[in-house]
Amino acid sequence: MALRRSTPPYRLLALVAALLLGGCGGALPPENRLELTITAAGYSPARLEAQLGAQVVITFQNRDTVAHNVTIELPSGRRAVSAEPRVDAVLNFPANAAGTFRFFCAVPGHTEEGEIVISR
Repeated sequence: MALRRSTPPYRLLALVAALLLGGCGGALPPENRLELTITAAGYSPARLEAQLGAQVVITFQNRDTVAHNVTIELPSGRRAVSAEPRVDAVLNFPANAAGTFRFFCAVPGHTEEGEIVISR
């Protein structure tokens, strides 16, 4: 009579976990990677564009000698990131609604502003 080796329990558990997790969530949304620079002259570019349904990733580059931030007013709420002089920061959010949305520097006394257009 031939002996049959059984599958070790940890391999069986790993296989079950892989099958269960493989079906969770589906594919990740595409990324829209954007760059936004601020200097004493303001934001550049003053208009950003992204696609509806994408994960928006903005690299915020502060090239000024004072601290700045970028605050975006979205239907889901405000998103903001700050950067000290000569420092980069990253802001990301899901583009869940189409439209044109204002962004600005919320540091008191600053007047920099622009817009992000999220289109279908």
